[in-house]
Amino acid sequence: MNFVFRTLCILSLFVLSTSAFSQVTSLAVETSGKIDALFDQYEQGDKRGSIMSVVKNGEVVYTNRMGFANLENQDPIRNTSVFNIASNSKQFTMFLALILEEEGKLALDDDIRLYLPELKHLPNKISIRQLANHTHGLPNVDELLQAIGRSSMNREELLDVLLSIEKGCFLPGEQHFYNNTGFVLLSLIIERAGGSSFEKQLQEKVLTPLKMNSTKVLGEPNIPVQNLAHSYTLVDSSYSTNPVTISTMGASGVYTSIEDLNLWVKNFQNPTVGKKAFYETMQGITTLKSGQKTNYGLGFQCDRYKGIDVVFHGGGTGSYRSYILHAPAHQLSLVFLSNKGDMSGLDIMYGSLDILLQEFIQEEESFSVLKGEALEKLEGSYEVYPGKYFNFVVENDKLYFQFLESKEKYHFPQIGEDSFDYPAAHHKISFYDGGLILHQADMDYYCPKTDFKWEALKDLNLDKYVGTYTNKLYNTSYELVIKKGQLVALHSNNDYDIVLSPLEKDCFYSGYGYFSRIDFKSNEANRIESFQLSGQSINKLSFTRVD
Repeated sequence: MNFVFRTLCILSLFVLSTSAFSQVTSLAVETSGKIDALFDQYEQGDKRGSIMSVVKNGEVVYTNRMGFANLENQDPIRNTSVFNIASNSKQFTMFLALILEEEGKLALDDDIRLYLPELKHLPNKISIRQLANHTHGLPNVDELLQAIGRSSMNREELLDVLLSIEKGCFLPGEQHFYNNTGFVLLSLIIERAGGSSFEKQLQEKVLTPLKMNSTKVLGEPNIPVQNLAHSYTLVDSSYSTNPVTISTMGASGVYTSIEDLNLWVKNFQNPTVGKKAFYETMQGITTLKSGQKTNYGLGFQCDRYKGIDVVFHGGGTGSYRSYILHAPAHQLSLVFLSNKGDMSGLDIMYGSLDILLQEFIQEEESFSVLKGEALEKLEGSYEVYPGKYFNFVVENDKLYFQFLESKEKYHFPQIGEDSFDYPAAHHKISFYDGGLILHQADMDYYCPKTDFKWEALKDLNLDKYVGTYTNKLYNTSYELVIKKGQLVALHSNNDYDIVLSPLEKDCFYSGYGYFSRIDFKSNEANRIESFQLSGQSINKLSFTRVD
């Protein structure tokens, strides 16, 4: 009797354990234990949660999860919990576009104006391919909406904004600048080329054939979703919801579970829907007109991690985070979903890769430490985007970063042949001839070297800039006032002040990416009559003085 009782207790404990930690594994005990420890290290101490899986040779070999999908109901995250996967939606959009190309309904090198005649006023051809590889040059919808003071918008309203774009930020194909506009427009092209809604085509051509029954693509934010994991922000030990408020379907908008994403990555490993050639096309890295190569393809980022070729993409909106990573040569895929808003998922993904492919991992190769002239040639200013500069100086054979208007310097230690550590999680910089690349998590920003040198302006008359300025195209206005001796921009939809600091004559900058540089224009009487707003993926948006 005692033996039977003890056996039942052990079995009960086993059931409780697997239920609590939600771990499914066919990995070696030692390997799965190491991943468990890594997952627990980054995820403990937070009521919000995460879930991850490992798929090897078409089989799910590991799953782990913790935390709550719904804090109000204390509903735990399950394999069926549904998350907004944000920018990982882009790979679904691209895959659907390739299906339509196979059907002869569009071609990647088509001019987008064939499908979007509303943009016929744009002077240069932009191809569908350039929409998807982020070389189109159009303003990013996110910064554009911030600039016009909109924090929520449905898809119809958003498309009206994008189809009213008057000019690009750079010539198509000349630069790579990751943004959401291209894939939002691509979703509209797919609708017009395919003859039905984007949602319906994705459902019929991709989701249903793959039996991704929990996956939906939503054209409007905050539509009720079954088994939804809610998005939460943690501030001062208190949790609050952080909902998605803008519909960027095509670039985002896919809601799915770990179970369904396992089916998606299995199709990557061994396609049963679509063709292997589709994935190969998506992995084809982009070459700019200058001949410079990027590490972005069409909805995929292709990189090399410790000697292993990886195909990767991340996503984030509200407090949702998603990561999908493939090591194609090893038929290995990792999936991570979270509703907690931090980037611990990146540590877990790459840490798990270190564990799973330990025998193939190559430690960082030794590199030549830059000194003397080789290091000094990196000195100078680099334009991240209009109004934002990275300034570097060299002292005692060390590279230092320096902010505008500041004498403080921050050492950026060398970590590779041409790369330096950036003091933020998952950041680094690398230099190329004529510029640098800011590697920010899974995104790269190309920053050309400039001859800009900041100098303090004396006897500046701020009063002449005070007034109300309006953009008629987007029906939005800013009021410029003086507060505590500083020029400040106010918008009726913002609850914060945008402090403007002098950059050059009749030119100011701020710390806000979407409102980074404003250039004032005067009339013949030397009265300020307008300004042009530039910033991260915004190019000279005009505001006219109305007072």
